[in-house]
Amino acid sequence: MAVDLKPSDPFFLFGGPNILCDAGFGFHHRGTRKKKKPQPNRIRPKQIIRSDDRVRGGSSRSSLSVLPSNCALFEGHLDIDTLGGAGFASQFQSAAPHHDGSKSENDGIWDLSAYKGIEIDVGASDGKVYTLILKDEEAPDKREDGREKAGINWEADFRANSGGETPAGEEAVGKKVWVAWSDLKPTYRGKKKEDAGVFKPAEIRRIGFLMRSFFGTQQGDFRLELRSITARKLASEGADTTVNIQE
Repeated sequence: MAVDLKPSDPFFLFGGPNILCDAGFGFHHRGTRKKKKPQPNRIRPKQIIRSDDRVRGGSSRSSLSVLPSNCALFEGHLDIDTLGGAGFASQFQSAAPHHDGSKSENDGIWDLSAYKGIEIDVGASDGKVYTLILKDEEAPDKREDGREKAGINWEADFRANSGGETPAGEEAVGKKVWVAWSDLKPTYRGKKKEDAGVFKPAEIRRIGFLMRSFFGTQQGDFRLELRSITARKLASEGADTTVNIQE
């Protein structure tokens, strides 16, 4: 479905006022399986999708969970030895269905056409370069082995701040990163896709984060704390607008 939005207000895809972090992605705090009662303002996606280089014979791994500090945590290990200097690890989230369980021809779509970009509120992290990925088309048919075929990604790279893990009960020290629609670059299998057409913010089907080696310049353990992911008409004051720094 196309999520109903108020164009005048920021739209929280994850986190934000009155929306617990584990409501945005539909998972629970690490160390607990206690379920909470459904609330109408919660976004409940269909699934979390992991895509690591193990699909190509690599050894990288990633996970997405919620910390006691109420931040989401994208973490894992980036291995570049198995694939000879290359490597990637990523987590994707599908758009939410209707809150009331009803269905329509637009199931699984975020309509963000009223906004100009995505703002990522990053908590304490490791200072590495990450990639925001949006997908505006249906997932291609699956291969014979059951894995999804590659599709077009719309990407923007940004550098996380450093500072380690945020203790429970304390506010994460971080920064806000602004990614305008015009900052997003189309890629296919990690390479630029010049004939991808125009990005369609009215048809966002997945949002995700990627850690990759950038030709051997990054490797090892990684951790990215996420306080919120917000569609906005304008960047917040003081937001970091420096993206695609690897170009």
